[in-house]
Amino acid sequence: MARKAAALLLAALVLLVGTPSAGAGAADTCPPGLGIGLLQIPRAGLADPRAHSAVVDVVKPGATFSRDFQVCNGYAKPLSVQLYPDSALISGGAFALQPGHGTNELTSWMSVSPTSLVVPPGKAVKATLRFAVPIDATAGERYGGVIADAPPPPSSGVVVGARVGIRVYLEVSRGGAPKSDFNVDSLQAVRNADGTPAVLAKVHNTGARALDMRGSLQLSNGPGGLSAGPFPAQLGTTLAPRDTADVVVPLDKAIRGGPWHAVIDMKSGLLERKASGEITFPDKPSSVSPPVKAKALALYKDRSVLVPVAAGMVSLLLLVLLVVWFLARRRIGSRS
Repeated sequence: MARKAAALLLAALVLLVGTPSAGAGAADTCPPGLGIGLLQIPRAGLADPRAHSAVVDVVKPGATFSRDFQVCNGYAKPLSVQLYPDSALISGGAFALQPGHGTNELTSWMSVSPTSLVVPPGKAVKATLRFAVPIDATAGERYGGVIADAPPPPSSGVVVGARVGIRVYLEVSRGGAPKSDFNVDSLQAVRNADGTPAVLAKVHNTGARALDMRGSLQLSNGPGGLSAGPFPAQLGTTLAPRDTADVVVPLDKAIRGGPWHAVIDMKSGLLERKASGEITFPDKPSSVSPPVKAKALALYKDRSVLVPVAAGMVSLLLLVLLVVWFLARRRIGSRS
């Protein structure tokens, strides 16, 4: 009993790991711990960072498709792993795979082969996740994941338990992909209990699909004309359609007072939005400044800006060519 009481249980939370490039083979070596990653990325998703670490697809009712993935053993001993679909939900700005073998509509469309395997130490083994969407499936986005679960075996020594997963965002649509969009509504300067400053960017998902937020914050025009950053946003904020949540940007402890001109650049996949605001950090720990309304900044990558500009340039070019053609014809006519 004493030896069992002394056993150490290392439980890994469900998380996402980096994935190899599309079509890559199984890795020869693995980082420490249990890992999982996609081996297949659809051509349409090659430019989308989300598609490299999650299944993010739009399909029609009746669609069938698959994704190869790998399970990587970074331990010094062989690892027995169970593979299975799991349900997920998005709540409070977080994507949560359910404990155990959660079920929902999406998991009934998913299957994994093999369902169990033994992964040699330092090696990776390939598996396949398959989808069969019913022909009568209704439109909408479903959430789930594929889990690699290595429960701790009965032992009187040190035991290891690990559970990792790949997220699944599956949209069923009879047309094209529903619109994705978001706004940065406000910026709020805070000072944490340990004195570290941070900025809370309130993001509102105005589109019809879930968003995984990432980005950075740049400070300028601070006290004495100082600038600072960029500071990366804290990862892990996922917004369901129409949800609003704070994206946290931790800053350097040396950042003082203000005011500062803050510019935040937020992204989800290929979607990007920029906003700015004038913020001042409170001096006291565990205190916040009032939120300030964020001003949206134009992005030339944005189709709403790029398309009109491109159309204007094309129209101007056609006008120039028409004038050149007209002048050339007049010259020919005068010579004759």
